[in-house]
Amino acid sequence: MNPLAAASDQTMPLGAFLSTMGCLLLMTVVLVLMGALGARRRIKPNELFGIRTRYTRSSEDAWYAVHELSAHWSIAAGLVCLPGLVLLPLATTPSWEAAAVLVPVGISLVVLLTGTWRAHRLACEREAREVGRADLP
Repeated sequence: MNPLAAASDQTMPLGAFLSTMGCLLLMTVVLVLMGALGARRRIKPNELFGIRTRYTRSSEDAWYAVHELSAHWSIAAGLVCLPGLVLLPLATTPSWEAAAVLVPVGISLVVLLTGTWRAHRLACEREAREVGRADLP
């Protein structure tokens, strides 16, 4: 039998499995925490944690508005990772292991980017209405 074919039939080693599970758990916790803190306006403008765009850096009001509007999206993105934590231990082949990780992470990324984009757009529109300027995005 081909040694590469035999190796591809094996599931991931324990160290890689535990690291992957840890990363999925950490991703879930960070996204849910970011959403919960953002909804309560607890994430102060900073250079490390949060949504940092030209608009959110333009003022504290913009920063808090975008984080508040994207909070439920961030929480949803974190919760979408949970099935990976359940499915990965049940996976019996390398392809199922990859799917158990990549599908939830991919969906989470789409949810997070969609929510961030929508929150950014809504905050800009809200500011434009308040200022009375139609030329703002």
